Amino acid sequence: MHTLATYERVFGQLINKGKSHFMLHSNAFRTTGDRIRKLTDFHKKEVPITYLGCPITTGRQKIIHFSDLINKIVNKITGWQSKILSYGGKATLIKHVLQSMPIHILSAASPPSTILKQIQGILADFFWGWRNDKKKYHWSSWKNLRFPYDEGGIGVRLMNDVC
Repeated sequence: MHTLATYERVFGQLINKGKSHFMLHSNAFRTTGDRIRKLTDFHKKEVPITYLGCPITTGRQKIIHFSDLINKIVNKITGWQSKILSYGGKATLIKHVLQSMPIHILSAASPPSTILKQIQGILADFFWGWRNDKKKYHWSSWKNLRFPYDEGGIGVRLMNDVC
């Protein structure tokens, strides 16, 4: 607490105790957590936590830790579904909005390959569209669409190339 008080005095920034927390190893005594809570007024948290939008975990990354990212992408697409967009408009939205959303998270955390495939599938389904609640036929693979326009693609990136 002395170190935090020094930080507050030197930098002029106050520590928000309501947003601050501490973490302990699972084998730590419960009394240790109680003493820390009394001294600091911080809350105890368990892993996984999210910091700056990135899941922080112990052990290997799990699919469930990236559910917020998938939900953000799906929610963004849901807002656009009602609009009549050309393939060029969809390609622009995919390249400049949807593929930029996960860059921070994917550069900070290594997601399972299943997540990358799922995101890529969601983007492909959005690009090709839906008819009567069924996916339309995908006329070309996402690997072919990654090429520039002059080479027969639309310039989208593979999710493996993003992270």
